[in-house]
Amino acid sequence: MNDAEILNLFAARDEQAIKQADKQYGKGCRKIARDILRNEEDAEEAVNDMWLRVWNSVPPAKPENLFAFLSAAVRNCALNRLEAKNAGKRGGGETPLALEELAYCLPSGESVEEALDQKLLQAAVDRFLGGLSFDARTVFVERYTKLTPVSEIAERFGITESKVKVTLMRVRKKLKTYLKKEGWL
Repeated sequence: MNDAEILNLFAARDEQAIKQADKQYGKGCRKIARDILRNEEDAEEAVNDMWLRVWNSVPPAKPENLFAFLSAAVRNCALNRLEAKNAGKRGGGETPLALEELAYCLPSGESVEEALDQKLLQAAVDRFLGGLSFDARTVFVERYTKLTPVSEIAERFGITESKVKVTLMRVRKKLKTYLKKEGWL
């Protein structure tokens, strides 16, 4: 079943929409949640939260790319669950550390309130990432999209933690320069 057919099921409020979307994209959504939460049960809860959000938002939302829409939704649900789980704990989670590393080169959520501005910012970051080498892009995405710890990235790619940190620092500096040039900072 293709995305348009699944979206038509959502529009008709047919529960088969979730079953078909899960059949097609559930595995990928679960992987995103597991990568962020590092816990199977929490990941499954995040995916369930995502299905409820999607059910309540489609329609009126009409995503052009269903997997991208689902990926963003499950990522947000997983991050919310992670934040709730780590509430009150200082310095123990990867999320605050990863977001802190990016904070100086990205505008805050308050300054980008309009959905259009968010999409334009996302498109600018996507263009920036498209211009990076495969290795730099992969390390950046692992760290800031999947919230993978530096030690795991180093192990996975067979490089030192120091090299991962230097790569991330250089990419963040390039991103900040790029966003300034594009008028975001």
